[in-house]
Amino acid sequence: MPYTYTVYHLTFQTPFPCPILPPALPAAAPDVVVQDGIVPLQLAAPAIAGANWQAEPGRFLWRGGPRAGRFLVEAGDRVTVQRSPRAEEELLAFHFLDSVLAAVLRQRGLLVLHANAAVTPAGPALAVSGDSGAGKSTTLAALLARGGAMLADDLTALRLGATGVVEVLPGVPQLHLCADAAEGLGQDISALPRYQWRRMKAAVPAVVSAAAPLRALYLLRIGAGAEVRLDPLRGAAKFAAVQECVYGPLLPQEHPDLFRLFAALTDQVPVYRLERPAGLWTVDTLVEMMLNHSF
Repeated sequence: MPYTYTVYHLTFQTPFPCPILPPALPAAAPDVVVQDGIVPLQLAAPAIAGANWQAEPGRFLWRGGPRAGRFLVEAGDRVTVQRSPRAEEELLAFHFLDSVLAAVLRQRGLLVLHANAAVTPAGPALAVSGDSGAGKSTTLAALLARGGAMLADDLTALRLGATGVVEVLPGVPQLHLCADAAEGLGQDISALPRYQWRRMKAAVPAVVSAAAPLRALYLLRIGAGAEVRLDPLRGAAKFAAVQECVYGPLLPQEHPDLFRLFAALTDQVPVYRLERPAGLWTVDTLVEMMLNHSF
């Protein structure tokens, strides 16, 4: 029996459970169908490839390993999964909600950033990208604690709204926090599930907001200084910084709207390099600085 869910304004039908996703309405027709089948070991003519993936226009192959399987994403509306003999449903769901889902969104013309996003109390959204371990999820949780509403953790999907404004779509209703970050924010995560493939972070349920215009993008990193530093990026530096945030390959032939959306993002949205000191709890300062510079 297939499962149906709604996320990023799309309805998905899957052959395995993804319990963190909100169920779709009973009468909702799926926009994307995931089904069991045969998946090749490699694409016939990949345009670009990484250690676990290959991509060509309209096709994306993801290898999830011996405890999951292989996924083939095609045309943004169908995914074939070939399960490994030792496949675990939790790991299948993890791979689907990570690299596989990002490929679906790209093929449908959305711009996917490796970033977290939240709606601020003022209305528009802020997105936080940057280095692994720099504190993106901690910053997201701090924004929520100050009255914000969650939009996405890890995969932030952007579209052009009806008025041409770049908007953030609502994503998976869960954020991931490590123990010291949760303690610093006053959250008890002792009873929440933790997963090895999330570096033992706890999965914290969250209520996801509706789509919102993107007000600013912050690139967070750990610096050598003793203070928080904020630098606005312009010109070529801004363009290169946005490229750093893109999740997965951007193929010119894949979807014509992708590069128009990328251009709108660099034109409309301020981008800042936000540097924090290592070994010092500065999330309150980070969030204050973000909110003060964005509004």
